[in-house]
Amino acid sequence: MISGRAVVAVILMAFCEPWLRGGTIESPVTTSVQLFSVEKGSNVLCRSGDLLAVPRCGAGCGDRHAVMVPWIFRGGSAELDLALAPEISWEINVGGKGCWAPPLVVAAGTSGETRTAFVWSAATISGNFIMKKGDQPPKELHATVQAKDPQGMGAAIPETSLDCSVDGFHWRCALPATAGDLRLAADEFVPLYLWGFDAPAGGTKTLDIALVRGASVSGLVALADRRATPEGVDVELRPAGYASTASDERRMTARSRTTKANSRGFFQFTTVGEGAYEVTATKKGWSRAARPVRVGGAKESDVGLLTLPPLARFEVVIDPALDVKGRPWRVVLDRDSIPMQPLAPLADRKAASDGTWSHDGVEAGKYRLDVYDGDGAAFEHIIVDIQPKGAPLRLHMDAVVGRGVLRAGHEPLPATLRFIQDRGSGDVNLASGDDGSFAGTFPAAGNYSVEITPRDTEQRLRTKAAVRPNADGVVQLDIDLPGGLVVGSVVAEDGRPVAGSVRLYGDNRSVTTRTKEDGSFRLIGIEPGDVMLNARARNVGDSGPVSHNVAEGASEPVTLTLHPNTSLTMWVASPAGAPVASAIVRYTIMNLQREVITGPDGDVHFDVPRGVDAVSIVVVAAGFPSRMMKLPIAPDMDVNPQVVLGSTAATLIVQLGSTPPWPTVQPGNGPDAGVHWLPELFSSPLGGPTFTNKTSRGFEFEVEPGIYTLCPGQTVSSKCIQKMLAPGTETAVDVRFWSEETR
Repeated sequence: MISGRAVVAVILMAFCEPWLRGGTIESPVTTSVQLFSVEKGSNVLCRSGDLLAVPRCGAGCGDRHAVMVPWIFRGGSAELDLALAPEISWEINVGGKGCWAPPLVVAAGTSGETRTAFVWSAATISGNFIMKKGDQPPKELHATVQAKDPQGMGAAIPETSLDCSVDGFHWRCALPATAGDLRLAADEFVPLYLWGFDAPAGGTKTLDIALVRGASVSGLVALADRRATPEGVDVELRPAGYASTASDERRMTARSRTTKANSRGFFQFTTVGEGAYEVTATKKGWSRAARPVRVGGAKESDVGLLTLPPLARFEVVIDPALDVKGRPWRVVLDRDSIPMQPLAPLADRKAASDGTWSHDGVEAGKYRLDVYDGDGAAFEHIIVDIQPKGAPLRLHMDAVVGRGVLRAGHEPLPATLRFIQDRGSGDVNLASGDDGSFAGTFPAAGNYSVEITPRDTEQRLRTKAAVRPNADGVVQLDIDLPGGLVVGSVVAEDGRPVAGSVRLYGDNRSVTTRTKEDGSFRLIGIEPGDVMLNARARNVGDSGPVSHNVAEGASEPVTLTLHPNTSLTMWVASPAGAPVASAIVRYTIMNLQREVITGPDGDVHFDVPRGVDAVSIVVVAAGFPSRMMKLPIAPDMDVNPQVVLGSTAATLIVQLGSTPPWPTVQPGNGPDAGVHWLPELFSSPLGGPTFTNKTSRGFEFEVEPGIYTLCPGQTVSSKCIQKMLAPGTETAVDVRFWSEETR
């Protein structure tokens, strides 16, 4: 820097010393430097000094030396020439008694261009550290200044480091004698900010500062209209993660903190604990802005600039303007997540007779948009990104009439049917009568998943249906379910009947139902063959996996006996051993995936039935690489296992086709870490935004470094792709060809 500093340098005449580069001699180039005094009047302290140009190439500078020339103000300005080697970068410091100026940088290849520097009179700020009992003062103080001087012909001070010294509890820094914003920081302590600080030219201003150990989070906010002041913007620091219960929401709210931005838009949270957070800025009449931040160690995390966009107007244009029966469409705009407390949609009303619909005062961001016909059939379920001055969303609605008969074996089946389109439009709810017949209007042709609930049961059956109109524009949808039947009862270990749930699974199929109060159950429409059955009842236990053979028609009755579960409490910790709250833990038991959220102590609880020898687990926590693992289950196991998340991550980018399958992911060279379905790595919980990991490059996941195998199915085959993911790298895996092969 400058400001009264003694400089020892070798004065080099550039024309006497050759510079070598690539085996050739390059002549030095003259760089002109113009100096202007910001101070006016007869009491100017800074009048003369030296310019010192220092090579900025480290050990690669060879025998290149610093260049120093004297300067003196005449009429408040000075102009000097420096002969500098053009193939390297230089830093030019303006020195002089009572002078201060930020350094100039001459990048390699830009020598010969004129540089301008403004010079201020120097001042001093000093004081003592005020420490907590037992804390030792820092050995170094890192200070910066940033200022604008409207009286200095456009002179400005970019963020510039100050020369500071520390002697025990006493510190001292040289700075310009002008109003500026100071940042005072020491390792492992929270930085201090002094706004508009001013010290007298040639004098010393005393300031004692209190230092507090710990981490902090800071940043800036601005409004999209720069004429509006950001002062008073509310800023919230909230632990990252998701609340799965009302108590989780209360816990996260209790750990959240709020502050207000100052007139410059600056905000700071001090003594912040280690972990992942989300910073959200809000102001009435504006859209919110949010950004994640990771806090680790006793240092400051800068979230950068958060710009609040204005509120938006959202418009929809629907074609045709009315549904097939001439009724207006119903449009629902809602949040892109499921909140803890049921909330009314942001907007729920009919479109105009010309098919137009709009809503004002919408915060910029992603929302769910649903469009229904007059009968309540969902014709569209999409995620929309609403931004200010966005173009209207245009929707084209097709409709086809479908009818058919539902049978189980050879018998008609009365049931409710829910048709869910695999890609694109919405769902249709229909019902079959005693003769099994059903009919309805579908939003579009295509492939649908069908959920079937037989009348007077809670059984869930799933199948596929292709909606394809014939020459008359009508779809014939006969659905024939298998004729297998399973009957049985659920009892406790003492033989008493227990009401609970029963699940049948195997060969990529799964059927669930609930028993009657006497524990009896009946499953219909089952494919004959070998299956697994499992029964559960709260506060009683689990039957574990029970093998069973399903025959056409009636099969032998089965009794499922409930046994107490093995209760596990798993603890999720950071590399430093701190608990990781609000992490998503997905675990799979007997082909059934469940999801829990870690509590404030990083703990989750789940039960494992008798007969299960391992549990596949995926831990997804904001700010940490995802952990995929298989937890062995044994009688002598530790029922309080700890999972320590990694400190380094690799980025896995998966490029998927327009149709299934979703890949499976197997970490490592063997099955020890389990085989996991790619959506298990999603960073949003069930009910939240599904595709938060989707970017323009594909689906992106932060995972632990290592070997990963991606396959189109559960087993390893010649189609699988294996990649080595190194720490800090990005690896793309293109599996779009799998979709082409399944067409």
